[in-house]
Amino acid sequence: MKELLIIGARGFGRVVYDLALECIESGLNLKIKGFLDDDANALNGYEGYPSIISSVENYNISENDVFICALGTPAYKKKYVDIIASKGGHFISLVHPTAALGRNAVLGEGCIICLNTNIGQDVKLGNFVTLDGYSSIGHDASVGDYSHIGAYSFAAGYVRIESGVVVHPGAKIVPHKRIGRDSIIGVGSVVISNVREGCTVFGNPAKKVEL
Repeated sequence: MKELLIIGARGFGRVVYDLALECIESGLNLKIKGFLDDDANALNGYEGYPSIISSVENYNISENDVFICALGTPAYKKKYVDIIASKGGHFISLVHPTAALGRNAVLGEGCIICLNTNIGQDVKLGNFVTLDGYSSIGHDASVGDYSHIGAYSFAAGYVRIESGVVVHPGAKIVPHKRIGRDSIIGVGSVVISNVREGCTVFGNPAKKVEL
């Protein structure tokens, strides 16, 4: 049996732990081995979770190990995925049993698909994409590698979200828009225009902001 290690034991890591349990309860043949985190005290004060085994950097991969990266920031996600991949580690995807996947939807490696998400027909998700709970991706849309789509957000049909994008909770993107790589969509924003690479936008309608 494969043994799952969750990279990151902070808030989202605990969310992904529950996601993994619910996938196992629905028939996924997997055992949860524990967390990898560079803060050995990250779970202090929390009960009911497996232990932090090691940091990512110091972990020695075993034959039956598989991994999921529970980090919300794309740059950090890529950093730690690359470390494990350089050691020969294999990543799996976790798809909550309540998620709805349309016909011909394609998911890349290491995706995290949380409860009550909706992935439309002919959608393409890249590697290490996260769809948080109750988010929705419309038909013929695409989401690039390492992007994180927040809870209750919605990207309509034919939207193109490039790599490394963060869409914060409750944001809406109207059809046919392009969200450039490494950009950030603020909480509750309504995107009615293309977003350039590396931009942060916020509001209704969403406009560029300086951080």
